[in-house]
Amino acid sequence: MARSIGVATTARSDYGVLLPLLRVLREHPGVRLQIYAGGTHFSAINGFSIGEVEEEFGECTIRVPCEIKGDGPADLAEAMAEVLAGYGRAFSADRPDILVVLGDRYDMIPVVLAALPFNIPVAHLSGGEVTEGVIDDAIRHAVTKLSHLHFPTAQSYGRRIMQLGEEEWRIHVVGEPGLDLFRTMELLPKDEVYGELGLDPGRPLSLFTYHPETIGYEDAAANIAEILAAADLMSQTQILFTHPNSDTGSLHILEAIRAYVKKRGDCLVVPSLGKRRYFQFLGHCDCLVGNSSSGIIEAATFRLPVVNIGTRQAGRIEPRNVVTTPTRRDAIAEAWGTALSSQFRAALDGMENPYGDGLSSARIADILVAAPLSRELIRKKFIDRAEAIPVENRMLNGSIFEGGDP
Repeated sequence: MARSIGVATTARSDYGVLLPLLRVLREHPGVRLQIYAGGTHFSAINGFSIGEVEEEFGECTIRVPCEIKGDGPADLAEAMAEVLAGYGRAFSADRPDILVVLGDRYDMIPVVLAALPFNIPVAHLSGGEVTEGVIDDAIRHAVTKLSHLHFPTAQSYGRRIMQLGEEEWRIHVVGEPGLDLFRTMELLPKDEVYGELGLDPGRPLSLFTYHPETIGYEDAAANIAEILAAADLMSQTQILFTHPNSDTGSLHILEAIRAYVKKRGDCLVVPSLGKRRYFQFLGHCDCLVGNSSSGIIEAATFRLPVVNIGTRQAGRIEPRNVVTTPTRRDAIAEAWGTALSSQFRAALDGMENPYGDGLSSARIADILVAAPLSRELIRKKFIDRAEAIPVENRMLNGSIFEGGDP
């Protein structure tokens, strides 16, 4: 009997990473694939990407609609509650044997919470990472503790999951599954890719994706103003903007970008490029600017220069194609100029992506199919690893309690 493996996707960003794994699972003879699609896949401002999911996986897609009314904290809290209730109903109607989730988004943790009372084993991709500038960091670690199998992308991230008390047998370092797409992707001619959007293939192009730093979302308007002031100094490049995600502060960013594009003729803004076209632009553009995780994880495969702005990605492993800069117009312009230089691009020749080898999805699928669906998988032990903590740091600073531990 085929094992029912559910995969939750709540945004265009996680769908692109999950796509190679979804294809492997769909073709696996021992798997019945169920895709639970919700969250911002139903948001028009984010490109209504549910259509992209159903175009390829319509026969195994389960819709979990969600209305996100705005980008304020109360709006997102309400959306989280709606996602929790919606996925609870979906699991009640069709419970998977294992549920696969990715990452750290505010609309992913309610999916995992919905699975909890059903005792559905959760397999978590991309745990153990650190992103200091966003609330996603706390969500990611919380999802780790709610999960039963872990698929981190790097050894250091696997060790961090162990620090969270997880048993070693649950942790499988597999690499980044989103990179698997590049093994089979064929780059189309540059003229064709650029021509679809009316861009000039003879001029440099900067691909721009910038999201709010949700720890400090009040600064979103000021931050995008600094970034666009730096863009004014970069007249040598066209700029292709994509919409920010739905985090708190995103509407300030989107409004500023739309106003900027109206006054500058060699810029364009699109809600979403879709994963296939996005990868084509990664292969042809001259640099990636903003603070998307794509700049940290995917761009290295193309040896594409990246300008990483601010603290959203702080804590992640940075490949050497990444130039990180504070959110100041002079610093951003300097980093942007460096990224567009022929010398910097030439220095990336031969670099390898530290996040994976393009073979992750098959590894994950094999483990998911072989995992024993027993009470042992659900019942978790917390492994204390006090020996990893220096003796002088074991007592909390200023503690007045000295009993308890021997």
